[in-house]
Amino acid sequence: MKKLKLFLIVMMICLAIPSEAQTNSKVLQNYYIYASIEVRWANKATGEPCFVILISPGENGQQRPSILKNSEGKYVIVRNMMEGLAYLEVQGWELLEPRTAAGIGNWIVRRKTSFEELERLVKANTTYEEVAPKVQLNLSEQTLKVDYK
Repeated sequence: MKKLKLFLIVMMICLAIPSEAQTNSKVLQNYYIYASIEVRWANKATGEPCFVILISPGENGQQRPSILKNSEGKYVIVRNMMEGLAYLEVQGWELLEPRTAAGIGNWIVRRKTSFEELERLVKANTTYEEVAPKVQLNLSEQTLKVDYK
């Protein structure tokens, strides 16, 4: 009976400690930079085939994709799509979603960042207008005369 009581007391302590630790701990928010990437066939200046990573818009807020460069400003060249994904993962990018509708080799990725960095990017790449921009409609939206306001 003593062993049973001791066992129950130990179990109650074990259950109480983790829940108390969870309620007292500060919850940290994760912040991410998102980008659309595509690993595509290319040819080096020598004519040798290779793969490059196209990234858009990513950190610099550009609309058109550009070939990914490393921290030294050199173009990143890989031998195949899987090596392209491995490179991105080593650089801190996380594969979120394959974009199968866009074709093989298209993905949505994200990378952890600080709130300050994310806030700086948002301020640098966000504007506010009084007049609503005209959304470029696809064929079915044009047929239905859709107007996004």
